[in-house]
Amino acid sequence: MAKDPNYDRYAGIESLPGPDGKLPQPFRVDEDGNVIYRDEERGIGRPMSARKSRDLARAGILGWDELDRKLDGQPATSAGEVLATASRGSAGAGNSGAGIALPRKTVGGIDYNVISANTYDPTRSNGKTALPNAEIIAIMNADINQIAVPRSSRTKQEKATRIARLSMDSSTGPDNSPPNEKNLPLINPKTELYYSVPAFNTKAKSRDDVDTLQFSPVEGLVAYGHGHIDGTSDGMIDKWDPSRDLHGDIESLRGGNPVPMATVSEGRIGWHQLEDGRLQFMYPVGSYSGSKKDQEEERKMVKMIQENLDRQQSMFYRK
Repeated sequence: MAKDPNYDRYAGIESLPGPDGKLPQPFRVDEDGNVIYRDEERGIGRPMSARKSRDLARAGILGWDELDRKLDGQPATSAGEVLATASRGSAGAGNSGAGIALPRKTVGGIDYNVISANTYDPTRSNGKTALPNAEIIAIMNADINQIAVPRSSRTKQEKATRIARLSMDSSTGPDNSPPNEKNLPLINPKTELYYSVPAFNTKAKSRDDVDTLQFSPVEGLVAYGHGHIDGTSDGMIDKWDPSRDLHGDIESLRGGNPVPMATVSEGRIGWHQLEDGRLQFMYPVGSYSGSKKDQEEERKMVKMIQENLDRQQSMFYRK
């Protein structure tokens, strides 16, 4: 007899909030006694609360309180901050360039256009890699509205978030309970948990031709994300002017432990990343519509970011 894919042993029983007022992660128990989290079953993460900066994007198999205690007890990785720089509207004006055919890659079932630095020299490369995996991308996509700065925003300042990874040990000792009281076994237990940590103590500035945002890392950092200001920034184009210590959105890729940087603009998202020491920027295929205006905007974005990558690549050679 076929099993009901929506069966829930505890259907109709409502979960009550804990002492802190938070509800547990929604789940059901199937006919075989397996615990199935409903957000993972639907392929989404737990929505983030605006009232608490460290509500996590996914619950995994740990409780929210335990995750909070782990995070509260962990210091930041380092005192160093990352500076992200966005080009404002006038900086990218001019020739939008010809149509460019870009190589593609697929991550988590999504196709991406990839712009790579043409000045890459493998004989001088630092050989480092910092690429977002499918789960990091999914969490950042869920955070787009958290870091976007839409035209309707009252505060015209860039916003940021961080994604961190928490390693988990799901091993347990022997269960000596009576047979009818033994704990249910974990099905495909997770060994690590990814979650977002919004950056509130940031330093945002705007000048005639650039917006800058400075923010700090967290323990377990695996990715940064920030939003350019819609309406005044030049889309996803970053600002390169080393004479003023403006190196674009690639600061997180420098140093001994590089991590990718996501940029959000006009509802779109792209990633600065490093692959075997080669600087890259990728964005989802289809991010720009087929309209003439969008096509021109995409061509200009590709042209300007390509030029920036070609200049920035020199910062990723061996000393």
